[in-house]
Amino acid sequence: MAAMNNGLTVVPLPLEMQRAIAAAETLDSFATIAQELVENALDAGASRIHLHWHPAAWHLEVTDNGEGIRWADLTQVALPYTSSKLPASGKLADITTLGFRGQSLHSLAQMAQLTICSRHREADSGWRVSYDAHGQVRSQRPLGMAVGTRVIAEHIFQNWPQRQQGANPNQVRQRLQQIALCFPQVAWYLLKDGKQWCHWPAVASLGDRLLQLIPQLHPQDLRQMSDAQIELVLAPPDCHHRPRPDGLGVAVNGRWVELHSDPSWQQVILEAFGRSLPRQRFPLCIAHLHLPPGAIDWSAEPQKRRIYLREPEQWQTLLVERIGQLLACPTTPLNDASGYQVLKAAEPPARYRTLLSPKGPTTSLPALKVVGQLHNTYIIAEHAEGIWLIEQHIAHERVLYEQIETDWQAVELEQPVLLESLTETQVQRFQDWGLGVAPFGVQLWAVRRVPALLRDRPDRVAALIELSQVTDLSAAKVAVACRSAIRNGTPLTLAEMQTLVDQWYRCRQPHTCPHGRPICLQLKESSLARFFRRHWVVGKSHGI
Repeated sequence: MAAMNNGLTVVPLPLEMQRAIAAAETLDSFATIAQELVENALDAGASRIHLHWHPAAWHLEVTDNGEGIRWADLTQVALPYTSSKLPASGKLADITTLGFRGQSLHSLAQMAQLTICSRHREADSGWRVSYDAHGQVRSQRPLGMAVGTRVIAEHIFQNWPQRQQGANPNQVRQRLQQIALCFPQVAWYLLKDGKQWCHWPAVASLGDRLLQLIPQLHPQDLRQMSDAQIELVLAPPDCHHRPRPDGLGVAVNGRWVELHSDPSWQQVILEAFGRSLPRQRFPLCIAHLHLPPGAIDWSAEPQKRRIYLREPEQWQTLLVERIGQLLACPTTPLNDASGYQVLKAAEPPARYRTLLSPKGPTTSLPALKVVGQLHNTYIIAEHAEGIWLIEQHIAHERVLYEQIETDWQAVELEQPVLLESLTETQVQRFQDWGLGVAPFGVQLWAVRRVPALLRDRPDRVAALIELSQVTDLSAAKVAVACRSAIRNGTPLTLAEMQTLVDQWYRCRQPHTCPHGRPICLQLKESSLARFFRRHWVVGKSHGI
């Protein structure tokens, strides 16, 4: 080969070094090893997976009840670039399995002492096979066992001490939780040092799995939908939100995607929730997309943690639409948990599962009949399933904010509003937002165009000063909506309240105001019945 300009000669890497680099790219931590082994089990059709981890001994076992491996295949599975998962076409674009590279077991043989015990579903007994560092069979013997496979990796990373820093229990559990979310129908038994670490029985849906993983959640806190293209579960912002974005997740065809590697997906979710969460809080939202194999290029990265879609905007638009459907008012109460807390009965009620699964956007909404006003602040509405208390100011604020979001209008004033001592930044903000502003003297500015909602307000000066102090247009819209909304303490007629409730109930995101405050408290009829003991059988003489 020709010498390079720096005087160094280019030579091929030794074969052993090539294999070592490939192994290091594939298996960089205990979490990755666990992921590769359980993905093999899932590809084999397992409905139960047992993982046993001894961190101090650098020992990991994964046992499954899948279809097992034939004896002839056991002699080949740890060789480089061997796979049982190629599609009939032989094309990468047609792959539907989780694994396909044919490198994970070969890499593990280099990183650990590898033994595989397996019995194929058509065989009368199993085999125990041990492999050397090249993936060649070192020893083999028959073994009585149930149908399935057990992979034993001992002395992991013994010759790779830098990889032993990856023995992080939280990282391992998080990776397994992510996979378990993609496969709720699979039962998971995780042990660490011989003791139960995690146990997630098989469940019916993504939402049910999430309830297992986040014990503080209640079924009524979640909404979910599922169709041929997407499974989606989220918590409305008045039910649950989090201090970190650890409740955001996207999976594609059974594989979890690292959002930090493609932040556009996280941004899409956050924008879909919009101004519905308190400051510095994040939603709970998990989406599992089911895409045609040809829409994905999984060969672009060894660990399959990044997503490469041919038309990502199409699928992101779908995700936004589905989130919008779940955040819109359902045909059942938004959240009965708060009502239950108010009406705690002496006899604790059963936990009913109310995971909502709409098929599409709601077209007809149940009637909310306004029956009164409490303290000139709360609208009392009768619902088919109970009573709703709606805080009038923030309900109106939500209505106005969504109107402004749809149509941000600045209108001309007959007489300009004069403001004093605006900074250059404040003036620039007004100009960027379409509000006409010009010098009118020393440290005096004339504002000739204002948001439509502020045109007739007597406190326009204070409103514009407040507006000039926010940092972006979204915050400006929130400020205008908040200042223009009906104040608490304002008496309203039944007709006025009914109009407001009807408008609020049809908002895209009716759960919270743009600041993230909950708008509505629901008291369900079943909760009222429990509180007043209407299920007691006392007798006709007591008027029941």
